Amino acid sequence: MFYALVCLGMFLGMRPTPPPVAFSGMAVLYHAGGLCACTLLSYLGHPRWRWWVRFVLMFAVGLAVEMVQSFHPTRSADVYDLYANSIGVAIGLGLIWAWRSWSRKRFHPGVSRA
Repeated sequence: MFYALVCLGMFLGMRPTPPPVAFSGMAVLYHAGGLCACTLLSYLGHPRWRWWVRFVLMFAVGLAVEMVQSFHPTRSADVYDLYANSIGVAIGLGLIWAWRSWSRKRFHPGVSRA
């Protein structure tokens, strides 16, 4: 699932024409939502990755899409898209942390990870 979503996101981000935008903040939702979903699925596919490895790899995916978009005549690369990508990855990492904390308390109540 993780690799399929990454490939789909890269395909959609590298198409010659941008997707239709309903309002100006929709691009932020595309970027943040897509990278958040990729980050969450990366945890399912690779649960032992350290958080910083996950962040670097997911940021690199977003950066690669922006770099390719800069070469398309109908697309443009934007630093604000990179910010949105980073926010999406950070939200995904936060959700992973929350899930791990909750599941640790739920399934191993006497074990602490200090």
